[in-house]
Amino acid sequence: MLMLDTSLQPVQISAGEAQMLTGMNTKEVFGWVMGKLAEDDELLTVAVADYGRRLNLDRFRELRPDGYIQCGIAEQNLIEVASACANEGFHVFAPCYATFVTSRTLDQIRVNLGMMKSPVVLVGVAAGCESAATGPSHMAVEDIAVTRTIPGLSVFSPVDNVQLAATLMELAKHPRPAYVRMTSCDGVNLHPDGYVFDASGVEKLFKSACAVDTASVDGVAVTEVAATEALTVTQPRRVTVLTTGAITSRVVEAAQRAADQIAVPVRTNIEVYGVSILKPLDASLTQICQHSDVIITVEEHSILGGFGSAVVEQVSASGACPQVIRVGMPDNYLEADVHHNILARAGLSVESLQEVLLANC
Repeated sequence: MLMLDTSLQPVQISAGEAQMLTGMNTKEVFGWVMGKLAEDDELLTVAVADYGRRLNLDRFRELRPDGYIQCGIAEQNLIEVASACANEGFHVFAPCYATFVTSRTLDQIRVNLGMMKSPVVLVGVAAGCESAATGPSHMAVEDIAVTRTIPGLSVFSPVDNVQLAATLMELAKHPRPAYVRMTSCDGVNLHPDGYVFDASGVEKLFKSACAVDTASVDGVAVTEVAATEALTVTQPRRVTVLTTGAITSRVVEAAQRAADQIAVPVRTNIEVYGVSILKPLDASLTQICQHSDVIITVEEHSILGGFGSAVVEQVSASGACPQVIRVGMPDNYLEADVHHNILARAGLSVESLQEVLLANC
């Protein structure tokens, strides 16, 4: 029987694969990964709730015809079937609309993945506001809050398609109870040179240049060394942005714009970190926050109970308590609209994020 390699060699996406994945939507990425994994893993199984036709699974079904299980529009049954297969040793992925697979199935997730520790990988399709055009019933803005409270359930929120592919491959290689949140990446590639799976889930994606590399005294320019000595009394204000999911590309763009707008006399350093593993949060985040004057968290999720709340919990528990500003979806359901309009109404457009950054520099 063919088995997937479970060695300690980290999962790696090449630069060529990264370029290819950028041209796909997240559903196509999922199908591509399943097809690639099926070449080496005869235990790979995909259980779906009437959503398989949209997931680019032709290659997977060709290689693993018996590994495709259609459960129909019955999400609770999906979790039961997926868990039963996983308990028998199969490597099971269960993709479904994020809002349904984390709300209708909460009892099944608690019992099967939380209490029984069935190593099922739940894949939340169209998480956040990707399906905003169909109305609030299809917007998954509470899924992080729900899933991160289940003991033993890991929560992943990749920042682009490249990281999504690597995350899915890693979870096939080392199955565990997990939830992977797929949000629309709009063709953005934050990893053009490829990507090696990082178990910390924390990655620095942007750092502004020091606001003052040279200075002038009475109108006369001085060297960088002299400027540094002259300005040691006033340390740069350290603004750290922590973000997760596909909104990360907008955050990086907003940080770049804000850094370009900061006036020369203002000494502010802006750093943006993409966080792809939301549970457990890596300890390095505490150190990053301890060296920050203000922390801004950004997520395409409710402002309550999500990524920002998790950061606040970790930082406060460590004793390091810088100011934390949480940016996310409001505590109310928004009416149907196209994705980018919903983000703008929620203050998650590039322009709105840029304003938040400038207001705190």
